[in-house]
Amino acid sequence: MHKKIMTALFCLVLIGCSIWGIAAPDRLYSENEKRMLAKFPSMAIDRILSGKFSSEIEKYMADQFPERDGWVTVKTIKEYALGKRDSGGVYFAKDGYLIEVVSEFDNDNLEKLCSYFKGIEETLSGRGIPMRLMLVPTAGEVLSDKLPKFAPMASQEEVFEYMKDKGFTLVDVTPILTDHSSEYIYYKTDHHWTSLGAYYAYAEYMKAIGRTPHALDEYTKEVLSEDFRGTTFNKVNYPFAPYDVIDAYYISDNHNVYYNDSTDCDNTMYTRSFLKSADKYAVFLNSNQASTKIEGSGEGRILIIKDSYANCFAQFLPEDYEEVHMIDLRFFIGDLQEYIDNNAITEVLVLYNIPNFAETKLK
Repeated sequence: MHKKIMTALFCLVLIGCSIWGIAAPDRLYSENEKRMLAKFPSMAIDRILSGKFSSEIEKYMADQFPERDGWVTVKTIKEYALGKRDSGGVYFAKDGYLIEVVSEFDNDNLEKLCSYFKGIEETLSGRGIPMRLMLVPTAGEVLSDKLPKFAPMASQEEVFEYMKDKGFTLVDVTPILTDHSSEYIYYKTDHHWTSLGAYYAYAEYMKAIGRTPHALDEYTKEVLSEDFRGTTFNKVNYPFAPYDVIDAYYISDNHNVYYNDSTDCDNTMYTRSFLKSADKYAVFLNSNQASTKIEGSGEGRILIIKDSYANCFAQFLPEDYEEVHMIDLRFFIGDLQEYIDNNAITEVLVLYNIPNFAETKLK
């Protein structure tokens, strides 16, 4: 009898929430998960017959479920209490790390990316402009010893080797990150590397191009936040997760920074207003902009074709270059070759974390 009552109550809650979800306006974006939420799918006959509508409506209902974030927390705690060590695409790893699950890579998409960047490389080579790739492993690769036993995780090294076999010039930062894996080089609750991890990669890049990197002790270290919880936390809403610390490293915090070809400029690389928001990592260079230019005091003009891993990497470059340019292909709508010509770029670095690179869809 008791079980029947509980089942009936549970069904009533689900029915009530479903009605609430239908009546309430759809949410377009999840601030916690930093992603667009599913829209109501097309009810075209071909999609219904193929089964696509069924899978899409399931995702839509999950994304638009009322008080979704609270339900995610309840689900996470229940699964953890039952001994499950993954939830929502995140592993509960040792030492408080929440590490993103990396699935198998799409080889067809990698082939398209290879072809696209080969075209860029060949054009640049004809103009005497070198291009290098820095494909950065995420915590799941470098801190694999912290993962639960037998946790499935796609090999990111395979993507690196694939691009290497295609003849690209790669800067391999996996060894240096592995050497420093006992240090705080990845956030515990976010998929990004920390500024310290980015510094080691910066030093490796400088050595790869025959230049001497600045020593770490030349930089001023500023603690920007001590209560950061990022993207992997937001996927599980695990209330007992630790807080991360965001650090800035700079020799000078006075650089003119221009976004999206605007003539208005900031005089710092750190948009500190984001420290009061849920997206604290966006403090680095005003989150993800289509194009960014930093005026420096060194020599040469570097263009970084990038994802968000480059945002904290770039803070180490202004003393080495006259100008540091960054383009995010997800948002850039201009002509890349024209941008390179107009800004007299002298070298190009393609910098992505490996899973994000492999999943990049070209326009």
